[in-house]
Amino acid sequence: MATTVGHVQYLKITADRWLVTILRETPTGFGVPPLPPGPPTELFLIWTSDFSAGPRERFTNELSRALTHGLRVRIGHEAHSSFINELVVFAPFETPAI
Repeated sequence: MATTVGHVQYLKITADRWLVTILRETPTGFGVPPLPPGPPTELFLIWTSDFSAGPRERFTNELSRALTHGLRVRIGHEAHSSFINELVVFAPFETPAI
């Protein structure tokens, strides 16, 4: 399972899909590989009208809380999928391991 760590940039809820964009964090310091290519954000699907994965109401509530309070999140997903399988919201004083 792949993971993405960062902050919620925006949360979009429409009639047929729920989307979240994460502003990715990257490690810094000596011996750290260069930044990955591509945009610094990653788009995830919480729910679409033709597919439902996981407890979408809980994901939406926790992502909304993370957006409101500027909390870090770690999202677990399949390597080639944008559907969220696991969500971890960190306390303000915690530093996640990337």
